[in-house]
Amino acid sequence: MHRLFGWAIALTLAFSPSLALAAREPLKLVPVSKWHVDYAEERCRLAREFGDGTTKATVFFDKYGPGESFRMVIAGDPVKTDVQQADIAVRFGPGEASQPLFFLNGNLGGSSALVFGGDIRIAGPSASEVAAIRAKKRGDPWIDLAPIAPERYSAVRYMELGWPLRRPVQLETGPLKSAFAALDKCVDDLVTRWGVDIEKHKTLTRKATPVDNPRKWVVSSDYPTEMLMAGQPAFVDFRLSVGADGKPTACHIQATTRPKAFDDAVCQSLMRRAAFLPALDAEGQPIASWWRSRVRFQLPR
Repeated sequence: MHRLFGWAIALTLAFSPSLALAAREPLKLVPVSKWHVDYAEERCRLAREFGDGTTKATVFFDKYGPGESFRMVIAGDPVKTDVQQADIAVRFGPGEASQPLFFLNGNLGGSSALVFGGDIRIAGPSASEVAAIRAKKRGDPWIDLAPIAPERYSAVRYMELGWPLRRPVQLETGPLKSAFAALDKCVDDLVTRWGVDIEKHKTLTRKATPVDNPRKWVVSSDYPTEMLMAGQPAFVDFRLSVGADGKPTACHIQATTRPKAFDDAVCQSLMRRAAFLPALDAEGQPIASWWRSRVRFQLPR
């Protein structure tokens, strides 16, 4: 099951029908490289470059642990926008529905980049799952999403991005089943280095579960003062090692958009405040495990 988690501290123009249709026609970019899987210390990355001969874009799918969710960054001139943060319509077509995904406007290696701010799957929640998410109260258990069947990965032909891009962009990905299988193989190897019993984790009767609301673990007063004054937002992906007694034993920064001061602030707060019900194996015995999520520091607008 996919577990949904994470937390987060009009212009009207008149067009003729023909111009409107032209404006909606996406820029189609074909692959100019193979899929490449990068094995890093705290994450696995699937990347590919797309282009049409005059312009290029690169997509990065990052996984920081097992499951169907991933993080995404798309870099290149085709995704350049003056909008600093917003929801963008993303669709893994032709079979999957469009889903609004939050991004921050950033850069990668000197190129414009959309840095997506939350967990992504190739398919958004179903109508019933959306209703459950909306009805969820603070402190309620996580919402488990139904797994995505392998044939749906096979059916993907492209990923399309819409507003607020000046022109929609369609990356001709082709089927994603084999590419994501390679990414998941990397994740399996990644987890073996975390000091947990991999085989027992395949038959857990309970994952490491927060005993209170994780939103309380990192609060506004934890924001580094110098960055608060500079007005700098940040994403920090982290992993907590959780002992068989439910106490965090170590904090690992898996990815960050800001300097070490942010990393230190996040880990210090988490190690001080986080507490869990320990993971249970198939026999109901507590075992060492992990818990991971993302903190988003953002100043009020």
